Amino acid sequence: MKLKVIKYKNYGRTMTGGEDADDWKHMFYWSFYELSNGHIINLHYTENWEKDKFIDDDYDYSYTKDELKNGEIISYEFGDAKANDVDAMSKEFFDWFESLPPYSDIKNPTRPSLEEEKCVKEFYEKNIMDKKIKRQIQ
Repeated sequence: MKLKVIKYKNYGRTMTGGEDADDWKHMFYWSFYELSNGHIINLHYTENWEKDKFIDDDYDYSYTKDELKNGEIISYEFGDAKANDVDAMSKEFFDWFESLPPYSDIKNPTRPSLEEEKCVKEFYEKNIMDKKIKRQIQ
């Protein structure tokens, strides 16, 4: 069965960093994808800029459901915030982000499969990145 995205939520650029350090800027984008196999994948996409020139980017993927060493299960849940409500989207994202445990507390951490990463990346580039680029050109 070929994987496909059945639900997603894009929080867009949620953070930036490095504005005062040698003209470097880092743009951090977050989005979540429920796949046809039932897994929810978190994509943390980073753009690196120097003196307003794009240098490179990085895709980092993780599952959103983990068991902690104390037996607790944590997972991302798609919230009710809508894309046109910036305040609600920000609150929803940061409530999730600030609740993340230290990586060392996760029992047997695993990464998404290459097939899952490929599915998410293709969807992101086609449905989110392309639209972002088109908005910047207009």
